[in-house]
Amino acid sequence: MTSDNHKREKTEALLAAINNLPSIPKVVFEVTRLLNDSKTATNRLSEVIGKDQGLTSKVLAIANSPLYGLKRSVSSIEFAILILGFQEIKNIVAALSFADSIEITPTVHFNPQEFWLHSILVGTAARGIAQNLGYEFGSEAFVAGLLHDLGILVIYKYFHSEFIQIIGKASSENIPIFEAETEILGLTHQEIGGFLADKWELPMILCDSINYHHVPYLANENKIFVSIIHLVDYMTQRLGIASFYWDKKIELDSRILGTLNFPSKESVDAFIADYDEMFTVTAESLKI
Repeated sequence: MTSDNHKREKTEALLAAINNLPSIPKVVFEVTRLLNDSKTATNRLSEVIGKDQGLTSKVLAIANSPLYGLKRSVSSIEFAILILGFQEIKNIVAALSFADSIEITPTVHFNPQEFWLHSILVGTAARGIAQNLGYEFGSEAFVAGLLHDLGILVIYKYFHSEFIQIIGKASSENIPIFEAETEILGLTHQEIGGFLADKWELPMILCDSINYHHVPYLANENKIFVSIIHLVDYMTQRLGIASFYWDKKIELDSRILGTLNFPSKESVDAFIADYDEMFTVTAESLKI
């Protein structure tokens, strides 16, 4: 057995043994129960969500973002439900609540606020950009964007010494962090996130976006969806807005040009430049 295979198998065994993952947040449980009841009224659902003021503020900030793609402003959760629908609100609430349920202690190597700002911005932008490109993915794009870097959280929380080694190796050898991940753990953060997404039985479209967001051509039937997540992730780095240092050396996979019907790399550059102001405004609005 090669050294890389041994590292991979060791990491996978440790991942399979993780049993202290976050439980379903109470608000998600209540929202899901209400949505499963055909008699649930909009005002009752908004009342449950409204009990969590931090969550309410985030949902409204996302819905009102110029990147999210709504044609009108949303002033309340009740109105957001009417405009977006029960299922989309449920997905947003579930994803945000999951993020809030993961307790991360800040260190010099990891700023949770920067990480979640990046993740939420990618999710927010993915929905609107998909729409702009002619695809109606709705809240699935938001959830996929928010969870795409799940594997980084897992490495930080459950493989902390390796996390520090990865940063040191990437810095000293001037290589992309995902290359250092493979050398230290035998797996990238994509594969680690994908491993857990599969363990949690998330929908395949979300598993693929987590597992292949740096290599979207491998996503098969979800190639268009994952290509959009890849593009938006790259855009944060290219624009220098709500980017996360783990993606410092990220490169645009040129294979997405054909997938998303861009005629050239220059057309992608022009497309990205047009979003500069919207990314800036949205990033500021999401700093809640």
